[in-house]
Amino acid sequence: MSTTGPGSTGRLLRSVFYGLRGVADVWRRRHAVSEDHVLLDALLLALRTGCDSRDIAALRRCGRSGLDALNGVVPRARRAEHRDWNNCAVAAALVNDKTECNRRLGSAGIDVPRQVPVPPTTRIRARDGGPAAQVLEFSHPDIPPGTLCVLKDRQGLQGDSVWAARTCQEPSPGHHEAAKGSEQLRELVRGDRLVAEERLRPPDWFAEAGDTALPTVRVVTSRLSGRTEVVGMVLFRGGPGAVAANRRQGGTAHLMGEDGSFGDGLDAQGADRGPCAYVLPAPWATGMRAMCVRAHRLFPCLGSVGWDVGLAQRGPVLLEGNPNWGMNVPQLMPGRPMLQEFRRTRIREDWRSRPGARERGGP
Repeated sequence: MSTTGPGSTGRLLRSVFYGLRGVADVWRRRHAVSEDHVLLDALLLALRTGCDSRDIAALRRCGRSGLDALNGVVPRARRAEHRDWNNCAVAAALVNDKTECNRRLGSAGIDVPRQVPVPPTTRIRARDGGPAAQVLEFSHPDIPPGTLCVLKDRQGLQGDSVWAARTCQEPSPGHHEAAKGSEQLRELVRGDRLVAEERLRPPDWFAEAGDTALPTVRVVTSRLSGRTEVVGMVLFRGGPGAVAANRRQGGTAHLMGEDGSFGDGLDAQGADRGPCAYVLPAPWATGMRAMCVRAHRLFPCLGSVGWDVGLAQRGPVLLEGNPNWGMNVPQLMPGRPMLQEFRRTRIREDWRSRPGARERGGP
């Protein structure tokens, strides 16, 4: 960054640099790489994406056989730019893909929401004169008409690219193609990136408090020296009428204690919005931590993951994972008050005092 600058020219130079460095690394380890892949294909991929032999070796550990699995990963140049200390692009891409991550978690017995891909020919519509937070309508051959669900970009972030929706028989009179974000929706549908996810009901306490979005706990897990552990949890609540629990949409963030209690809520500007009186049932709090540790062990190549766990009536449901450390703890506010408080109250009280923590990069 200090030598190439933050602009587009600097980004191009970094991409070229990391591409050439990736090619050199793959060539040095060409004998190991050629055991599983065509060497020329691996060299061209390294030049184009900035991947190296570590990423290619990770394909086998992550259950992927073809080099094409690396095409969608964030280039190494951008990973360095964002100071992301997760060093496995393959595993990060698997977690970022909601459909793939959902499938792997579900196959391991972890409770996840049901998902159905939206066909590329689907037309999504909205009722005329509806409010800003419209409930979109679409027809789907595998979902009964009248079913409430959530439309999500399978590669987007929790809280972004999320729409409330309902299935219908056929587009009814008085409807038009969704105006708000319609171009984005059309691109997602055409690109086969939209999924319909079951809409989970929050516990009665949140419903009676007026929450329209599913309350979500961000559970941050880390893997250091082969040990996976929970390092902190934050509850996100949505604002009035919100579809997703997101502070940028008027919601609040509350630190969560190990006993399931929650602290005062901070909004996107860092203002205190008062406490959350809800206390998570003890079995839920314990089960949530264990569930996220199990989930992280399915992706052992990642250093940290922020798991979004929805608090539903049936219990904690793992919605998705975010392998970007810079957004995990949590999305930082001006002045970083939440991060400072998080460091003081993280679950692992001996984090600072462990021998060698500073040498391994601990705070």
